[in-house]
Amino acid sequence: MEDEGKIFLRESTGLVKEAGFWDAVSINIANMSAGAALGTVGFTLMALPSIAGVNLVYASIMAFLLSIPQIIVYTILTTVIPRTGGDYVWLTRALGPRWAWLSNGLVMAFVIQALAYYALVALAGVAQLTSVLPVLGMSISLSTPEVVGIAISFFAVIVLVNILGTRYGIRLMTVLTTLSILGLVTAILVLFLTPHSAIVKAVNSLLPSGYSYKSLATSYRGPTFTLSGALMVIPFFALYVYPWLMAGPAIASEIRGRNALRWNVPLGALLTMGMATLGFASMYYALGFGFTTEALSNPSTNSIINFWTVAMVASGNKYLEWFLGIVSVLWYLAILAYGAILVVRYWFALAFDRVWPSFFAYLSPRFGTPIYAHLIDLLGTSALIAAAGFLYNTFTALYGTEVGPLTYLAFVGIAAVVLARRRGDLGRGSRALLTIAGALQFAVFVYLVYEFLAYPSIWGGNWLAYGVEIGAFVLGVVAYFVARHVSINKYGLDISVAYQEIPPE
Repeated sequence: MEDEGKIFLRESTGLVKEAGFWDAVSINIANMSAGAALGTVGFTLMALPSIAGVNLVYASIMAFLLSIPQIIVYTILTTVIPRTGGDYVWLTRALGPRWAWLSNGLVMAFVIQALAYYALVALAGVAQLTSVLPVLGMSISLSTPEVVGIAISFFAVIVLVNILGTRYGIRLMTVLTTLSILGLVTAILVLFLTPHSAIVKAVNSLLPSGYSYKSLATSYRGPTFTLSGALMVIPFFALYVYPWLMAGPAIASEIRGRNALRWNVPLGALLTMGMATLGFASMYYALGFGFTTEALSNPSTNSIINFWTVAMVASGNKYLEWFLGIVSVLWYLAILAYGAILVVRYWFALAFDRVWPSFFAYLSPRFGTPIYAHLIDLLGTSALIAAAGFLYNTFTALYGTEVGPLTYLAFVGIAAVVLARRRGDLGRGSRALLTIAGALQFAVFVYLVYEFLAYPSIWGGNWLAYGVEIGAFVLGVVAYFVARHVSINKYGLDISVAYQEIPPE
């Protein structure tokens, strides 16, 4: 029951432990988006000032190594403080009442960027659909309104499932993610096992007039690896893959079992690293570094040639082509399925702390789900899909929103250092490890923020992206001060005291 005289909205969240071990791992894998990264990397390579030495296998490994401090931080804190909202709770409690305005601005920048990312993924999912249909013998051309409409429909169906029941939303996410993993592993095996001559013949059938495997392969004359080239695409992996470890922690209070809490982050990260790295390695093995680099970076071919379309034609089997084509789109739906779960938990946590209106934490008596939070999620994402589609006609226009959550994750590193000093339930070794990992996490994300801001032409630096993030930060700060003022004057309660206590489960 809600009580305006108490610190938190209720004495318990009312959420139920619906997520098992594989659900917890799956939501992290969906969060880390390896399948979407493999399908869309060409749009980034096309924007680079130079593709010389841009080796995606080495870059993937380097990006994973940079994420290890964050894996440690999230594993320890998820085990010690398993609460709805995950890193939102850690950050706000570490910074405390004095800096509550800052932590709320940062978390809002993260949440709004998450909506922008789902808009990006929904639009990219439509692009993936249009790239695989011709391979299956169905030519299609969509207008911008049609693309926007399909993208919104993708997300709307998934949100509806989550409204009908949390268990349905979690099961949908897990099924989509599991099928996506099976498809990705199948595609990797196809590329590694198919004879080179057969793959060359199949790829030639895909290429537009005026291009051939030989012409593209021989046009690349650079090295297969340079450190500067690999570093140039580290932000791509930061955009899609390795920093996104917060899905499991965000639903921690809904996860069953200690092992699921302890292992969902590292296992999800390791499996994703293996899939992403082997995915790029299989393309280089099957097609050669020169062709892969040229074909993915060429504006005339990168909408046709990607990891999925090459695996489809290389399979030489109609049923396998259909399976891989369908699964390539399911990856994007799996991402949207985790997204419909994740952001709502942050809305919920904010409302539970009384910063946001209580209806964000309202649970439908019939469905047991935060129905209003889901609807706000759908409306915000739909607006961003329409903005990116109609104003820029490309999902890459939303890349620049990444600056907000990267800054947020840098501060989570600071929070880890603070919590390592405060938590008496951590052993000396765990406290030292958390302190070191938190400091390193802060340094890594400061570097990534710099990369995004230093190269705006590559990483979506535009007024839509930056405006969304600046507006989100201001909204978070203003919302906090307004909520505090109203609560003090109307109920005699200073909501800042919530940031001195860990919320109930």
